[in-house]
Amino acid sequence: MSSKVIDKLMSFFGIDEPEEEKEEVDSLQPVIPYDRKPKIVNIHTQPQVKVLILKPEKFEQVMNICNELKNKKPVIVDLQKMDKNEAQRVVDFLSGAAYALNGEIKKISGYIFLIAPENFDITGDIKDEVNSLYNLN
Repeated sequence: MSSKVIDKLMSFFGIDEPEEEKEEVDSLQPVIPYDRKPKIVNIHTQPQVKVLILKPEKFEQVMNICNELKNKKPVIVDLQKMDKNEAQRVVDFLSGAAYALNGEIKKISGYIFLIAPENFDITGDIKDEVNSLYNLN
């Protein structure tokens, strides 16, 4: 009697399946074609990362930096040799380019910036890391 109640509860919750279905499922075997070679996928999809360090002297050189960002390469831009107003134009332009490409721009120090495309993630505060690394505090 108690076994019937348990069987009914198990079938109500879908735990107990008829034995006929179990036999059918067990009898199915996956078919593996032997004439096909397995596909081998390289796990290392990202080659070694190269960070470009560019020191533009004119505003016209900004397009080269944007082209590198479009090619998904991170760029460190040193604007120390530029006029202050022209350097501000470069930073504004690169900020817009980084935003349009879903990237980031971070100030490292003074007139040095890191612009990273969307496939790179910048964590932490770079300014603090550089200052602690070189004891600039």
